[in-house]
Amino acid sequence: MTPRYNFLMTSVRYLCAVLLLAGLPWGPVLAGKIPVAVDLQQDANASRGGQVPILLIYTAEYCHYCDEVKKSVFNLIFADPAYQDRILLREVRTDTNLHLVGFSGTATSHRSFSKNRGIRIVPTLEFLDSTGASISPPLVGASIPDYYGAYVDNGIEQSLRNLRARQDPS
Repeated sequence: MTPRYNFLMTSVRYLCAVLLLAGLPWGPVLAGKIPVAVDLQQDANASRGGQVPILLIYTAEYCHYCDEVKKSVFNLIFADPAYQDRILLREVRTDTNLHLVGFSGTATSHRSFSKNRGIRIVPTLEFLDSTGASISPPLVGASIPDYYGAYVDNGIEQSLRNLRARQDPS
């Protein structure tokens, strides 16, 4: 795991323990919610403008692993200002018919979009450029919980390097 991830996780656990012992609610500490994908074409424009990759996390209501990784990794990433200029994070719910505008501007649903992308296992992470093309290998499944955050960090770093290498003609 990266030192940044270890520090972040230790800090959150410490803060929750202090709040719990003080009798205060600790739920709001983890309240950073991953935005659900609504308009990937608009997200692509933001990605292009900020020169950051798009990270889609595919989840499903029945998937308890999805809930765990959202709580332990992605809500923290979304709430951490250090990640704001490194990744654009969106959730796609594979088992719903929520409205979604795809990368091409075509209206679809989360379920159809996921099916068209070949997503069969949740959670799955896709690291994409502003056209929706993969720029780093996907992470499929929840793998080893103790290392999952490090795998996500590595995927983010690799996708940033790959994206910036494509944009740098030298």
